[in-house]
Amino acid sequence: MSVIELSELTSKILTGMVVSRIENKKGVKKGALDVLTLKSISSGIIDKDQIQNIEISKQAADDKLTQYGDIIIKMNKPYDSVYIEREYTGMLIPSFCCLIRGIDKEIVDPYYLVGFLNSSFAKDYLYTSNSSSAASLLKIRDIKKLPVPLPELTEQQSIGNVFRLCSQRQLLFTKLKSQELKLAENIVMDSVREVFKIHEK
Repeated sequence: MSVIELSELTSKILTGMVVSRIENKKGVKKGALDVLTLKSISSGIIDKDQIQNIEISKQAADDKLTQYGDIIIKMNKPYDSVYIEREYTGMLIPSFCCLIRGIDKEIVDPYYLVGFLNSSFAKDYLYTSNSSSAASLLKIRDIKKLPVPLPELTEQQSIGNVFRLCSQRQLLFTKLKSQELKLAENIVMDSVREVFKIHEK
């Protein structure tokens, strides 16, 4: 097993852009864009319900928009990462995110890499190596230096598949839990309203 810095496994590691720079505020509408938000990225999965849509006054550069095969890292805690599937291409990458593009698939499996980036080891390393204060965003230079352990590619692929399936199940579980809490709240509120109706009579 070898260990290679993240910068050696990919062709680009860049920050996103400040959304307000292209957001339409003066009535000059050039179109609309979906934007990744803090809540839309969690443990390797994008929650489409948390994606924001904005009107824009000018177009964003290609390296500020998601492409299939990209990996996005949130640069603030807890430093969650996600792999960009085809359905999530063309979204604006905000300034609190880091874009990883051009992954060398002959060396590293992208899903394994996302799984590793979401591991406690990677997150702890990024936290302790953060050259700025703990409350601020990560620096690109710190992300580039992240050491990535590389088992055999077939083993990486197996690990990546397990991580992807677990992440999908986790998202479904989270949504189900949220729906159950809303249902419970509705039942309680219906009971409360009924009690107040009785007292009003």
